[in-house]
Amino acid sequence: MSIQKIDHDAALFDLGIDSLGAMSIAAALEDATGKKLNPELIYELDTIRLIGAHLDSVRTPSASAVTSGVSDSGSSEGASNKETPNPTSGTEDQAGEDPISYFTRLNRKVNLAKEQGVYPFEPEICSHEGVWVECEGKRMLMLASYEYLGLLGHEELNRAAEEAIADFGTGHHGSRLLTGTTSNHCDLEFRLADWMRAEDAIVFSSGYVANLATISALVGPGDYIIGDSLNHASIVDGCRMSGADFREFKHNDMHELTSLLLESNGRRTLVIVDAIFSMEGDIADLPSVVATCKKHKALLMVDEAHSMGVLGETGSGIQEHFGLAPGDIDIKMGTLSKSLAGSGGFVAGNRQIITYLRHHARGYIFSGALPSVYANVAIAALEVLRNEPSRVTQIWKNVEYYLAGLKRLGFDTGTCETPIVPIMTRTNDATLKFTQLCRSEGLLVAPVCYPAVPMDAPRLRTCITSSHEQPELDFALDVLERAGRQCGIID
Repeated sequence: MSIQKIDHDAALFDLGIDSLGAMSIAAALEDATGKKLNPELIYELDTIRLIGAHLDSVRTPSASAVTSGVSDSGSSEGASNKETPNPTSGTEDQAGEDPISYFTRLNRKVNLAKEQGVYPFEPEICSHEGVWVECEGKRMLMLASYEYLGLLGHEELNRAAEEAIADFGTGHHGSRLLTGTTSNHCDLEFRLADWMRAEDAIVFSSGYVANLATISALVGPGDYIIGDSLNHASIVDGCRMSGADFREFKHNDMHELTSLLLESNGRRTLVIVDAIFSMEGDIADLPSVVATCKKHKALLMVDEAHSMGVLGETGSGIQEHFGLAPGDIDIKMGTLSKSLAGSGGFVAGNRQIITYLRHHARGYIFSGALPSVYANVAIAALEVLRNEPSRVTQIWKNVEYYLAGLKRLGFDTGTCETPIVPIMTRTNDATLKFTQLCRSEGLLVAPVCYPAVPMDAPRLRTCITSSHEQPELDFALDVLERAGRQCGIID
């Protein structure tokens, strides 16, 4: 197809553009215009005409910004021979544009989906009973929850919440470092360290904050970070925020990890991987990662958000799953909001590292404390998990049954081997239609599209819990089969 024949109103995805293509387009446009363009906007503004209109509304960097860092002699570190963009180019249209129009343009796909009645996000849940919820005026089977062990609403957790509110109220007195720490926080941190087989632990207000605060405190400019290419967004954001030199290796590719470690040139190096990858549902090759990090003297951080309560005979995580020694993982991050059915995040590890985080992690120092009620809920959840390891056994029985059913029907579940089970859908339109059909039949599923996954790999992310019973899994498989055939996802 020649350039003259390209339809300027055709969706770029329909023209074969994938995630890497979007990044290449954004880079080429920045190079040609001198205007910054987030690659994610290629997805939101997915036609040539819309991208062009957006670029017309973006100011070119000012001459002072373009030439900042230039010395009196006119030289500049890293300066190129490219012509400096015209600082006034493209500003006339912007001057007359309503500022809200900018965001309206970027919300185009969201607004269109809402107008068409196919917007799939933020389904409003009105009540909860076991694995069933009241959602959008209909009773639905929940098949999209990362509450893996069925503890949400457990009487022991509810009682713990009531006791904490009676003792400490619903909030806190300040940040943890000042007046926000309670006996519940201290008790929880002791128990988490014991559960994760670490010397100490520190609790944050959320898992996202735990990753951002920890990574940006442990490394900074001049240091080196290497992460798996499928790591969670909170890890990636923490790496970028740190200011360290950040590289990614192909998913579970130890050869590329080794190559990147060889490029560290003696810098302080941190390697970060998820234990269970949240969109693929597979497990990190941690024994190989541990061996590689030890050989190259790199610190290792593992995100156990989806593995705590799931992996290992007792649910203590990937270390137990692979039978690793307590000191093999330097930093273990986890959440209190998934298997433990509460809210918050934590980091467990060497006592000196945790002490350092208490006094240098900005998300801990400058953020209000996690309310004591959630600390007490997590304590109760750990106790239930310790007393009822059968919950971990049951979740794996359910995963085996459900996965076998999906494969029998012909669904593509990728490399999944855990309670996170993706169902690949090939196109965004099919994903939205699949989602709506399932919900219309009483099955609550969640769609996942770019930028959470590559443009050419949309999916439903279904999640299995220990509370699902076989008749409920059969119901889910029946609905998925009918909806999948109607959408052309399976034959």
